[in-house]
Amino acid sequence: MAKARSSLGSRIQTRRKAAGLSLRALAAKIGRTASFISQIELDQVNPSIDSLRRIAEALQVSILYFLSDGASPEPRSPLQRKSSLEYTPVVRAKVRSKLTLPVSGVTYELLTPDLAHRMEAICGRLAPNTGNVARRLREPTEEFIYVLSGSLCVGLGKKEHILSSGDSIYFEGADLRKLSCASKTEDAVWISVITPPIF
Repeated sequence: MAKARSSLGSRIQTRRKAAGLSLRALAAKIGRTASFISQIELDQVNPSIDSLRRIAEALQVSILYFLSDGASPEPRSPLQRKSSLEYTPVVRAKVRSKLTLPVSGVTYELLTPDLAHRMEAICGRLAPNTGNVARRLREPTEEFIYVLSGSLCVGLGKKEHILSSGDSIYFEGADLRKLSCASKTEDAVWISVITPPIF
């Protein structure tokens, strides 16, 4: 029998409880209210990418930790990867772990089997007229983006770069300020490779 997919809210709640934090304690760490956290956990509201990043940092996990069940987003040791009969290096298109944030209009799919490697690869999608302001990650990173379709605006420092299908860009993670869809009628779809894997 297929395993039921858990919601984003329930995954946040599970991680919060595993970290031994109350709703109020987590809310205090991210500068929001306990009611706001409760609404997210009950799937009554969808967090923005910024709110989810703050929650992930407070719970000491990457945003991709909250991906929907599909592949295993949780880190595994090399021993676990080699000994597990279920482990496969192949990630099938129909079973990728996925994270959709309607508020930001962004969808991320994990292209690697888990988060136990020295880099992570994700496929991102933004609808027209959507985007987000990027917050600095908790560690220095390097990132490569390759645009598959549409146009993507990448803000680095004070400069913005418009990338079209086939274009790529390489940068230090600390420089990233903005990602938004620059297409008027087409989704921006890209592949991003980040090292170390802390997104």
